[in-house]
Amino acid sequence: MSTDKELSPLLKAVDLGFQAEAFLQSDIGRYLVQRAEAQVDEAVEALKGADPEDAKTIRALQNTIAVAESIQYWLADVIQQGENAQQQLHEGER
Repeated sequence: MSTDKELSPLLKAVDLGFQAEAFLQSDIGRYLVQRAEAQVDEAVEALKGADPEDAKTIRALQNTIAVAESIQYWLADVIQQGENAQQQLHEGER
């Protein structure tokens, strides 16, 4: 039998995952994801035309891409953690 102390982090992870899913379905969540995707697309296009000798510009564009993608990865990660926590809770019920 699991104790409340053991369940608490799992329940928090499940709740956070639900919150992230709800956020992504909200107008602001969709807007931010679309903006991040547009920023990645713009930076990739700029990178394609960048002077290969201009390391400073290339690094800046790579950083722009990494930051914009990070937001989506973080949200996906918290959703995945929530799903994993749900699975652990279901397995503990058996």
